[in-house]
Amino acid sequence: MSRDVASRVPQQIAEAACSLVATPIVGQGAGGGLQLSPSDKATWLQGEGGVKKTQRRLTLEEKAKVLEAIKIGVERGYGYGRIWKTLKASGMDVSKRTVEYWYYKKYRGKVGRRGEYLPRELRIRLYEEALKMRKAGLGYKRIRKRIEELHGVKLSPAVIADWCSGAHSPYNGARIPTIDHLKPSPELAYVIGVVAGDGWAVKTNARSGEYRVGARAKDIEFIEEFARCLGKVLGREPPRPVPVEDGLLLVYVRSRALYQLLQKPIDIDRIRRFIEHCEDCKRSFLRGFYDSEGSVDNEGKIRCLNTDTRLLRYVQKLLKLLGIETTGPKISARKGTLLFDKKLGEAYKKRKNVYYIYVKARDKLKFYKLVGFTIRRKQQRLEEYVRCHGLLEDEPPNQLFPNSLFHSIRSH
Repeated sequence: MSRDVASRVPQQIAEAACSLVATPIVGQGAGGGLQLSPSDKATWLQGEGGVKKTQRRLTLEEKAKVLEAIKIGVERGYGYGRIWKTLKASGMDVSKRTVEYWYYKKYRGKVGRRGEYLPRELRIRLYEEALKMRKAGLGYKRIRKRIEELHGVKLSPAVIADWCSGAHSPYNGARIPTIDHLKPSPELAYVIGVVAGDGWAVKTNARSGEYRVGARAKDIEFIEEFARCLGKVLGREPPRPVPVEDGLLLVYVRSRALYQLLQKPIDIDRIRRFIEHCEDCKRSFLRGFYDSEGSVDNEGKIRCLNTDTRLLRYVQKLLKLLGIETTGPKISARKGTLLFDKKLGEAYKKRKNVYYIYVKARDKLKFYKLVGFTIRRKQQRLEEYVRCHGLLEDEPPNQLFPNSLFHSIRSH
C-alpha cells in the first residue's frame, strides 16, 4: 500500500464511523466505501479510533438542574469548568462541552470568553479591599483567600498583583462607575433638575446595556450649559450638541451611574442628598428644572408643569427654603384630553394628568435673583417684568455658574 493511500485510510474509517452514528447498517457503496465489522463499529463508537463519543440527550429535569447550577455559579463568579466539576462531583452525568455551551448561551451578556464577568460595583469593592489588605502587609495569596472567604469570589493572584501594582484597575473604562462615586456639586444638581424635567435617562440596548442621559431643546445656551455640567460631573470634555429635527439640539452622555440616579419616575429619596447638600445645589437644581419645564409669559407669570405631583411638591419645598412661595399643584390638562401638535400637524391624547405650580407675584424678584433661567429669552422676559414694575435694583442676579455660557452672553 502506498503512503498516500495509507494516509487516507484512517480518514475514511472515521467518516464511515461517523455515518454509523446516524445509520445502523452500513453497506459497501458504489464509490468503494469501507465495510466495518461489528467489533470495529463498537471500537469506533467508543472513541478508541479517534471519533468523539456521542453525548446522550439530557432530560428536561436534568437540563433544569444544569441551568440552575450555571446560574448559581455565574452569581458566585465561577467559570464553566468549575461549575462542570461541581456537577460531576454531585453525580450529574453531563459533558463539559454542554456546560460551556449553556454557560455562554444563557449568560452571554454577563460572561465573556476571556473569563467570568463580575459586576463593576463588585470588582471595585474587591479592588479597594485588596488595596487595603496589601497596605496592611498581606501577600497576594492571603488576600485571595480572605476575599474568597468574605465574598465567595476566587480571584487569581495575577489579577490581585496587577491591582496592587497599579497596572490595572476596575475603574478603567468608567469615569463614574456607580452612584456612590458621584459627588454633590451645583453642576450635578443642575443635571438632575434638567433630567427631572424634560430630559431623559434610558437604557437603549437590553443586551449590551447602553445607558444614556440627555436632553434636547432649541435654545443653544441651555443645551451647552447642560453639556458643560455633564462634562464637569463625569470629569470629561463636554459632549457636543447635535442638530436634530425641527431645529432642536440634542446632547447626551453614556453613563450607567447617572441612569441609575435619574431613571424615571424620579426617586426623590435617591436624589435628595445631591440637591440638599448646600444652598447652591438647591438653586442649581431649581434652575435646571425651570430651564427644562418652566416658562414666563408676557405678564411675568412664572410657572412649571409636570405629571409628577410628588416632584412638584418637592420643588415647592425647595423654593420655600429660599423664601419663594408658590401656589398649587393644580391640574392643567387631564388624562385623555385631546390636543393638537402644531409641529407635527397631528392630534394626540394626554396619557397622564399634567399639573402646574405658580410663583407668587410678591416673590418674582426673589426668583429672578436666586434662581433665574439659563435660557436667555426666558430670563430677559422675567427681567423686563421686574424692571417695568420697579422691582429691580441695579445689582445683577446672583450667579450660580460665573464661567457658564449664559453669563458670558449677558456680559456682551
